[in-house]
Amino acid sequence: MKRIYRYERGVIEPQRIAVVEEAPLTVLVNGQELLTLLCTPADLEDLVLGFLYHERILDGLEGLAALEIDAESGVARVELADRGFRPPKRRVFTSGCGGGLSFHLRLNDYPPLYSRRSLAPAAVYPLLKQLMAAAVRYLESRGIHAAALSDDSRLLLVREDVGRHNALDKIQGAALRAGLATRDRILLSSGRISSEMLRKGARMEAPFLVSRTSPTTLAIENAHRLGITLIGYVRPGGFNVYSHPERLDYRRPVAADQDAELPIRIATAGS
Repeated sequence: MKRIYRYERGVIEPQRIAVVEEAPLTVLVNGQELLTLLCTPADLEDLVLGFLYHERILDGLEGLAALEIDAESGVARVELADRGFRPPKRRVFTSGCGGGLSFHLRLNDYPPLYSRRSLAPAAVYPLLKQLMAAAVRYLESRGIHAAALSDDSRLLLVREDVGRHNALDKIQGAALRAGLATRDRILLSSGRISSEMLRKGARMEAPFLVSRTSPTTLAIENAHRLGITLIGYVRPGGFNVYSHPERLDYRRPVAADQDAELPIRIATAGS
């Protein structure tokens, strides 16, 4: 809790409120400094594992020899089974909040995702509503992002962080530790879906990325190519579908005197 001053209706008064935590975490891999992440200091093992997985430094827990987190000093020590690891020299500062950084942004390295997973439009808002209800730190202080891994009816994992990209890293790390598959699942985020967020979704092989806000143009372009259904601006009455709407299990409402509901083909750009 932090002491602040609240101005309202001409009066300034002291208050104590919850404020989002942010702290640096330096990641050492095989004794070599990889990077420093700015993050919410919770679920740090998940964050480190997810980041290493998304950056293709790890492909699974079998490549990890040891992981030690010293939260007090803000240091994560990672030992890989591959003793020949050398930190990448090229660093890309992304549009992610909380100090987004990546060593690997090439989306053309990811093949198109082929999935038979469908999603009923009526399930989209309830899933996002579940996410916002489960985001404990958001409810306490706002100013923090939440992400979730879901099937089409419930949330399987929820993580929060000051950085929306960190929240997805934490989801991936938690899934690795739990032995939970991310393929064919639904990813939900409270934040904007930019190209690096889409890349994480592609790495997780999730056919649906659902956001409370909007995607960027680069995210939309790559979602079309990668076979990912991108959904944004989710509200009680509807949402926007930016790519691959054919995955939605949608049937056009018909008049009561007709015999059946016929599936509708949703036109896509260029069709």
